[in-house]
Amino acid sequence: MPWYSIRHVFSFEMRQSGPNVFEERVVCFEAGSWAEAHEKAEKEAAEYAARSKMTYHPMQVGYELDDEDATRRNGAEVWSELYDFTGTLEDFYQSRYARYPHDPDL
Repeated sequence: MPWYSIRHVFSFEMRQSGPNVFEERVVCFEAGSWAEAHEKAEKEAAEYAARSKMTYHPMQVGYELDDEDATRRNGAEVWSELYDFTGTLEDFYQSRYARYPHDPDL
């Protein structure tokens, strides 16, 4: 049975002042279909959000793992997403990841 990694984005902390904190979380599921994987992911995200007192964006993005043994192998790819961007690798990295760093002391 194939494995899928599914991403959700959670509202981790809403602050009165300063930037809010969001969590991008990828979780793996064994499932017989994309539909089953998304159902499992939706249930897990709702439980995680409730346990952590967070909310989450309803949009899920998934990736079918190329290797069914990936969850038991070091170095296995569990997520891959392609982006179109006009600019260099450094520009993309800065725009996507460095633009919103998390500072736990705020």
